[in-house]
Amino acid sequence: MKTKFILTLSVIGLTIVGCSKSNDSTKTDTTTQTTLEQNVLTDFAANLANPNYQDIQAKAQIMNNAIITFNATPTDANLEAIRVAWKNTRGAWESCEGFLFGPVEDFNYDPTMDDWPVNKADLDAVLASNNALQVSDIDQLGTTLKGFHAIEYVIFGVGGTQKAANVTARDKVYLASLGESLLNTTTQLRNSWDPASGNYTAQVVTAGKGSITFSTRQAVFLALVGSMADICNEVASEKMQTPLAAQDSTLDESQFSHNSVTDFKNNITGVLNAYKCQYPGAASGHSLSELVASKNASLDNKIQSQINAAIASFNGITTTYEKAIYSQQNQIKTVQTAINTLKATIEGDLENFVQVNIKD
Repeated sequence: MKTKFILTLSVIGLTIVGCSKSNDSTKTDTTTQTTLEQNVLTDFAANLANPNYQDIQAKAQIMNNAIITFNATPTDANLEAIRVAWKNTRGAWESCEGFLFGPVEDFNYDPTMDDWPVNKADLDAVLASNNALQVSDIDQLGTTLKGFHAIEYVIFGVGGTQKAANVTARDKVYLASLGESLLNTTTQLRNSWDPASGNYTAQVVTAGKGSITFSTRQAVFLALVGSMADICNEVASEKMQTPLAAQDSTLDESQFSHNSVTDFKNNITGVLNAYKCQYPGAASGHSLSELVASKNASLDNKIQSQINAAIASFNGITTTYEKAIYSQQNQIKTVQTAINTLKATIEGDLENFVQVNIKD
């Protein structure tokens, strides 16, 4: 009896010790997961959102300076300098549409800068009006009469054929105010996330622990995933599909500069940036990709593969989108299919991953 009693105590002791180790392991795993989630949110703001918005503003400043230079010395070389600056600013802007939530939506910065399609007759009517076309006047105009595409119309012209000699004094007034207005909006957008100014960064970083906007960390991740899916839908089902279905190139997003395909590709590159927490010139950070891979490496590989496939699919369009809607419809549909496949995975598998695994 004594021997059996000792053995029983030994078994009980082993059982207790075993349970203790299991609980410690669970706590460690939970702590590690929470830390990673927090690091992803912190780095999203610091390594992607803020650098991207800062870049847009800096490039808008360069474009505005180029406009001032052109208006003082209207040569074809100086006109080309505005065009280059416009495309550079545009590229930075289009990539941020991969995470279009927060102030950019709350304060209508997006439509203020980038509403489309524009109507040539409406733009001409503004130029022919008695409107003084000062910055304050521009700010009161409808969204398709200011921002990127109104500037695009003046500097590229129909078919991209604009020449410096054809830019009128009235055009210059309009262009100068458009450039300044756009710069002002990009500055407001940059400041809205800047920790030293509007500090929307704090709403993201403190999600689930004091944030007024996001009561949980999961809510931020769902906003990010939703934005990634939304831009996929916008590119495939609106930006590409609307002019294709109507067979009307005047409905293209960037019809005057023939920059539409680049716009679309930059949008999907923005999805990659959002998923990988990366931006040119900024350090990479902890990412949604890292978080997914820590739990489901197969899903992470699937998402990365589909994003890269969607970006690569644009290489099949070998002409401007203004021509492609007539001559390369099959290539366009291939791109749309790749983007829609990605969208379905984001809306399905990725959103489900967030709902199941992020439980703060």
